Amino acid sequence: MRLICTITREALDAHTVHPLAFSAYLKKEGIANECEEIPSPMGGPPSQYRIWIHDEDQVEKASQLYQEYQKNPHDPRFVLTKKSVETEEEHPHERAPTTAVVVKKNRLLSPAPYGPLSILMLILVIGIYFWSKSQPHDFAPHHIPGVIDAPILAPLEKALIYDYPAYFQLRDELYKIYTPQEIEKKEPPSKEALLLIQKMQKTPLWIGLYDRVTHYLLKQAPTIFYPSPLFEKISSGEIWRTFTPALLHYNFLHIFFNVLWFIMLGNQIEFRIKAWKYLILLVLVGIFSNTAQYLMSGPFFMGLSGIVCGQAAFIWARQTVAPWEGYLLQRATLVFLALFVVGMFFLQLGFFVVQITGKMNPTFGIANTAHLSGALMGYLLGRSRFFSLHPLRRIKHVS
Repeated sequence: MRLICTITREALDAHTVHPLAFSAYLKKEGIANECEEIPSPMGGPPSQYRIWIHDEDQVEKASQLYQEYQKNPHDPRFVLTKKSVETEEEHPHERAPTTAVVVKKNRLLSPAPYGPLSILMLILVIGIYFWSKSQPHDFAPHHIPGVIDAPILAPLEKALIYDYPAYFQLRDELYKIYTPQEIEKKEPPSKEALLLIQKMQKTPLWIGLYDRVTHYLLKQAPTIFYPSPLFEKISSGEIWRTFTPALLHYNFLHIFFNVLWFIMLGNQIEFRIKAWKYLILLVLVGIFSNTAQYLMSGPFFMGLSGIVCGQAAFIWARQTVAPWEGYLLQRATLVFLALFVVGMFFLQLGFFVVQITGKMNPTFGIANTAHLSGALMGYLLGRSRFFSLHPLRRIKHVS
């Protein structure tokens, strides 16, 4: 299919020329086509109409007829009354064959039908969240001198987090012999526990570039030995960990907002490209954003937000290189997402400055590297022709 023209509503005379007039005339001339209606950003009647020609061999003829239409849209050949349109809609079997897909607006949370891959992702994310929260979580003890502070994970989270190094497996053993009750009461550790702590201190651990830089600038000796091994579990064959952190979430608000954005952005992408291409998009963005975050901060991060930022950047790229594909993402929404990501970046930068001055050691629990890297990968993929609109996905929006 080929786009031959875009007719704005301002160019139409509502009293004498119907928006579908030229499309109907082409059909009478034996040129199969589809008139795509582009919704107005503020609601109301469509703001633009795009004419798609099905057969490449008829594009030249259709373009010539469009030039005639532009010169005199009130030519009797191109006039189509509203009554004629209503009659045509009452007899759809008389229309020329079309490959267009009709999308109803006002669908719950999404401007496109729910695709099977989007549904599967939602089931996985929500199911894994409730499954992990139903598992017993270890008590989070007070700080133990010589032991790195890190979140206490449920068994499912340990299996799906980006990496679960040998250091933290030793920490799990430590909590079995040096109980949370003893730690809370500040009782001294047993000889066995002290030996295990000494073993942990000699176990290399990757905690991310961020901490390595702060240690260097503060001229502090790191609490672990270098060189630190990377990708401990992944290198042993657990490659699913490169993606699965995206399926994990810390709390209800975290998963709630990520799922909302994922529905609003992801459904319209899956609807416009083949499902297997959408799967490739999700996997590439997920792996890239997760790996970037791991290299920056270590393995303790989770959430769909890296993929969500990638989806938004992908749609922005498609709106730039192929606006006729009809992706619906308002500029205000893009600005909001951009301000959020950039705002979190500068907040992180402020925390970093405070930390390296030695005044305090604040914590920052937002994986901003995943946001930025996910957006970068989504934008680059969105510029690729590989993810262009599927030929059978010419979209007509109706109320």
